[in-house]
Amino acid sequence: MRLSQRPAPRPAGAVPAAEDPVLLLVTEDQQLCDDIALIAAVVGLRLETATRWSRITDKAAESAVAVLCCPESTPRTAVMAQQCLLVGHDAEAVWSAAAQTPGLTPVPLPAAEKWLTEHLSAQVLDRSQGLVIAVAGAAGGVGATTFAYLCAAELAARERSCILIDAAGGPGSGIADLLRSAGGSQKLSGGELDWKQLASTEGELSAAHLRDAVPVLEGIGVLTGPALSRIPAARLRAAVLAARRAYDVVVIDTGQQTDTLSGLGENVDELLLVTRASRRGVDAAEQLIRAAPQSRPQLVLNGHAAPGWSAAEAEETLGAPVVADLPVQKWLARTDDIAEAYELLRSRRGSALIARVLSALGADDA
Repeated sequence: MRLSQRPAPRPAGAVPAAEDPVLLLVTEDQQLCDDIALIAAVVGLRLETATRWSRITDKAAESAVAVLCCPESTPRTAVMAQQCLLVGHDAEAVWSAAAQTPGLTPVPLPAAEKWLTEHLSAQVLDRSQGLVIAVAGAAGGVGATTFAYLCAAELAARERSCILIDAAGGPGSGIADLLRSAGGSQKLSGGELDWKQLASTEGELSAAHLRDAVPVLEGIGVLTGPALSRIPAARLRAAVLAARRAYDVVVIDTGQQTDTLSGLGENVDELLLVTRASRRGVDAAEQLIRAAPQSRPQLVLNGHAAPGWSAAEAEETLGAPVVADLPVQKWLARTDDIAEAYELLRSRRGSALIARVLSALGADDA
């Protein structure tokens, strides 16, 4: 028999992530089902329920983030009891059932609702983490924002769920301009969450809320906002933590800000540095690499190399591989619209370039 499913919400037009993590609940109590469904939605889990244990396969239990039961439906085996959380609104019944079935973890509601939410959030984070790529520019105008967008757009074209986070801020943000240009068109769907609204959001930002609330531009979730001098580090980290639970890949445009990279810390898996093969470009890139020592840096060289410099020289000096070398940037010179830049790169050469970058970042199979 089929389990009943309560799916977490998805934004219209979004490319679905890989199968949502599952929370199993064994009970006949409809009120308990409804309350647990709300918690599951906040955490970003898909709730599946069954009225008796015979309807739960070993495979389903093993693949679930957590298995819950009520006092009237305790598991029959000691092994399953060790893996099960005992939930219910009658605290006395919960504690009594836990005493009769060693191994069960009692979670009386609503008193332990906060603990349950935090516990499930931690389980989701441990089991489902998307790849986080920070794209940084060693200098203004080297094309970091363009490359961040191109990577996200190519991932969306491959039906990978992806979010593009604008952490560079400041006037003239190319990512914010993307949304303004698409406003009112069929290219844009989803919600309207931006950095300004996020600042007034109380409590923890859940993966489900983020995925449901951000604008979606042609399959790419986008988090940007009005010109900001600096996005608070704690707010950015919270957004990235929620994003990596909601999407296969998180692409962050960090601009030239070393403190932004430092603030993200271990949340950055891969660092894509866009710079020029020159003393100034390499020195700036070195500072960015030092700001994110936990990440694995990759280099994109954009523009003609300075006299005495080459891709090999930059690679050796920085100790990072060059994944793309663009000595001539005619495709950038033809437009200042990063969305148009993507169309220009739909050539065989451009497609191969982005594929090579994504492969080096480990995002082609994220």
